[in-house]
Parts: sequence; structure tokens; C-alpha cells
Amino acid sequence: MRMLLGLLFLLALTCYTSATYCLCRDGVAEKDLQTSIDYACGVLGDCNQIHEKGPCYQPNNVKGHCDWAVNSYFQRARQVPGSCNFSGTATTSPNPPSTVVTGCIYPSSPGNAGTGAPGTPNFPGPPAFGPTGGFDPSGNDGLSLITSVALTLGFSVIVFL
Repeated sequence: MRMLLGLLFLLALTCYTSATYCLCRDGVAEKDLQTSIDYACGVLGDCNQIHEKGPCYQPNNVKGHCDWAVNSYFQRARQVPGSCNFSGTATTSPNPPSTVVTGCIYPSSPGNAGTGAPGTPNFPGPPAFGPTGGFDPSGNDGLSLITSVALTLGFSVIVFL
């Protein structure tokens, strides 16, 4: 019985995906989205992909470019809680934006976010604008917390059986 529970627990671990994207919210004013782009690209994000002729330039609109910029920032900030808020213009999602074109690859974890320019820090610290706020139980952070608790309890049951 212990062996069966252990195998089921390991199977549950292998099925879990930790892909998390930071995307700009729908319905936000373009001026506010542009402010998020400017902050993310100016501080930590790699926005070369959304420059003209870049693989993620299309769709050529403020919302599409905002999605790339804040996600780039979020991944390079190592998905630190609060690093995907941008004064309420962005939120986390388990899915990439539906408007991604062929050839544009959205990083979904800190490990595939690329690196900044030599000497660029991984996370600049508390921003004046941008990622504000902390733990948001209504978003992906809440799901991660629930998953962590469930995995801890599952492992504890296996160990003590």
C-alpha cells in the first residue's frame, strides 16, 4: 500500500507544470500599458524581441508589446511575488497570450528568460513604479500555495504510513 501511494505521489509530481506568464490585463488604457512597457523595458526586460523585425513584433499593438515586456521583466525577476502587477495593469496566467505568432517564444519560467546585458542585476529591487503589491491569493500565487500545501501533506502521509 505504501509503495502504491508513493508511486501515485510521484506521478502527481510529474504531471504538475509550473509555467507562469505575466500578461497585461484587457481593458487597461493604452497610456497605462505604455507606462508598463517603458518601465519593464527600461529596468530589466529584454525588449529586443518586440522591436521592428523582431520575432515578437507582431501583433504590432500596445497590448501585444505590453504582454512581452512585462513577461520578460517577470521572468528575469525570477517570478518574485509582486513582480507581475505593474500598478494593476498586469496579472499572472498559466497560458501564454493567444495572439503569439509563429517564431515568437514567450519565456514561461526564470530558467528560459535569457540573460541581460553584462553587469545587469537579476532583480533591481523595489521599484518606484511597476510591480507593486505582494501575495495575491486570487491569482497564480494562491494556486502555488495550495499546490505546495497539498504536496507537503501528501509527502507527510507517505512518510508516516
